[in-house]
Amino acid sequence: MAHGFTSRALAWSCLAALMLTGAAQYDAVESQNLETDDVSVVEGETATISCRVKNNDDSVIQLLNPNRQTIYFRDVRPLKDARFQLVNFSENELRVSLTNVTLSDEGRYVCQLYTDPPQEAYADLTVLVPPGNPVIEGGPDAVTEGNEVEMSCTASSSKPAAKIHWRKGTQEIAGISHVDSTYDGMYTVSSRVRLTVTREDDGVPIRCIVEHPAVKDYTAQKILEVMYKPEVSISVEYPKGLTREGENLELTCQTKGKPQPQEVSWIRVDDDVPPHAVITGSDLFIENLNKTFNGTYRCLATNSIGEAYDDYILFVYDAPTTPPPPSTAPPTTISTTPLPETTQDSRAGEGVARSVDHAVIGGVVAVVMFAILCALIVLGRYFARHKGTYFTHEAKGADDAADADTAIINAEGGVTHSDEKKEYYI
Repeated sequence: MAHGFTSRALAWSCLAALMLTGAAQYDAVESQNLETDDVSVVEGETATISCRVKNNDDSVIQLLNPNRQTIYFRDVRPLKDARFQLVNFSENELRVSLTNVTLSDEGRYVCQLYTDPPQEAYADLTVLVPPGNPVIEGGPDAVTEGNEVEMSCTASSSKPAAKIHWRKGTQEIAGISHVDSTYDGMYTVSSRVRLTVTREDDGVPIRCIVEHPAVKDYTAQKILEVMYKPEVSISVEYPKGLTREGENLELTCQTKGKPQPQEVSWIRVDDDVPPHAVITGSDLFIENLNKTFNGTYRCLATNSIGEAYDDYILFVYDAPTTPPPPSTAPPTTISTTPLPETTQDSRAGEGVARSVDHAVIGGVVAVVMFAILCALIVLGRYFARHKGTYFTHEAKGADDAADADTAIINAEGGVTHSDEKKEYYI
């Protein structure tokens, strides 16, 4: 019994010792943190892979390629590839560079730390292949206004696939893209855009912009050339105000188009151009205007795309009235108060004087007339109310009579004289 108990105690003691040793080794491994980073590099350039250890206890660091072949063991390079070069080696870092990177170098590289158990960290090397120069194809060299133009742009043989954007001037326009992959893991992207052009698009650049992590500002460009019919506008060179009888008229026809208008002509829409009018290229000159020249004058311009015109309506006003000659009599000074300035009507061409004194006089006359009218109304109403009140001598002496009969008898003249003596009030 005692021997069995001793054997079991010894076994448990050994197991506990092994567990403590393993835990100590585990803590040591955990305290040595192995780190690395993924790397992206453009084909033909140099990639750098760094294996870093925190709190290293003199454990060995080595770098393996994607095929698990040792590139560097500490500071020794067993792999016979001179493109791998040691950049830095210390107890905490192993840093290696790879020059002239190719697509075959792409893969997962392993940083390995010799502990028990060994630690590993992984660095994924991605090789970027820029696309070829983008090219814009399609679309005629010149397009007529209102027509539709289609262009395509291609970014070939890239890794990863590129993205294509379109711009007209500073405006983003939508395109339709298509991606094709090849057997070697490369991609070709093509994009197509379609738009209807106007005359405002003439000279505007269309840009195909390629977006790829291996390149910046990869752009192809094509300048739009838009053909359009003329634009016509008439400007009045003289006179600057109203056109009046006896004056001259000068008009200039301004034209623009692509191609530039080769033919510019003047006509009178409702009649013939005055016989003495002078037409010089795009200018029309008419002297000594009169009202028979009234009408619509049209400038017509033509190019290979079409024709256009602009109209000018001529209306001749009366000549300005000649002012009377100045008086030869010496001036008489009435007041030292200066008269106010006159306001000129540019359409009538005559000055209209406005004086504060005239306004005051007019106001006084209006008040007097109103007072006279009020007086006449009052007198009329007074006479209308008192038209039956008057005195006669027909019943003189009747005031002292005792009664009505006596008053009639005593009245001067009596009743018998009533037909002989009459009096009327008008």
